[in-house]
Amino acid sequence: MKSDLFDEKYVAKLALDGLTAPARRGELVRYVREHNIAKVDELAERFAVSAMTVHRDLDALTREGVLERIRGGARAIPSDFAERDVGLRRSTLSALKQALAQEASVLIQEGDIVAFDDSTTVGAIYPYIAARRPSAVITHSLGLLHRLTESHPDFTIVGLGGQYYPETDSFLGAVVVDQISRVSADVVLVSTTSLKNNALFHPDAEAARTKRAMIGIADRKVLLVDSTKFEVNGLYHVVDLSDFDDVVVDAGLAAGHRAQLEELDLTVHYVATTQFPSA
Repeated sequence: MKSDLFDEKYVAKLALDGLTAPARRGELVRYVREHNIAKVDELAERFAVSAMTVHRDLDALTREGVLERIRGGARAIPSDFAERDVGLRRSTLSALKQALAQEASVLIQEGDIVAFDDSTTVGAIYPYIAARRPSAVITHSLGLLHRLTESHPDFTIVGLGGQYYPETDSFLGAVVVDQISRVSADVVLVSTTSLKNNALFHPDAEAARTKRAMIGIADRKVLLVDSTKFEVNGLYHVVDLSDFDDVVVDAGLAAGHRAQLEELDLTVHYVATTQFPSA
């Protein structure tokens, strides 16, 4: 029989001790998503912090569009809604997305043909592309296409078109997949809304299909993902984590998830969470 000292609740508290504010908020988001609704007192006990700290965390996460405040606590925002509102996604955890994108950009070598998916995390790489001097860029993201054509007219840009989805500001579906099959890339950068059981999932079937096709065209496959996406339920399987060569993730990732990643035959790049604002 296990001692009370080592019951699951106690062990969970030990694992959360000493977390930085960004790492704690990532765990807080995951906890609220798992339980749908959580009260301030419950969160304060769970994370061994004051109720005032929880209120500050919830205020920050609400401003970022990650959670919804309710009387006395917070409620999870449905993942399909968060995915379908591109404006909300672009404003959510924007500093973290930028840091992940900057770290991932160094994996692009001069002269590479680079493919980008339509995720807002990958879209944050825009300011760092020119310095990497790719020979060509491939994407089905309309927003990224606009930014590249306006400021980098000298780039070779391949835009993949098809049915336009305003909720993702991109082209998805069979026509895009057919076009993807006619090109190739040296490296592809993608993100997703859900990681579970060592696999990527997505709430939209056409987006999952398009993302899967993009991943298949490149020699080097890079996943950008923040720690709040781990253990989030998803509907449609995209690919397994083992299909990637590199994963770029924030250092706030829980120890158990780190261990899972490091068991796979891929390179994990951790981005220090200390660079993100704590307020």
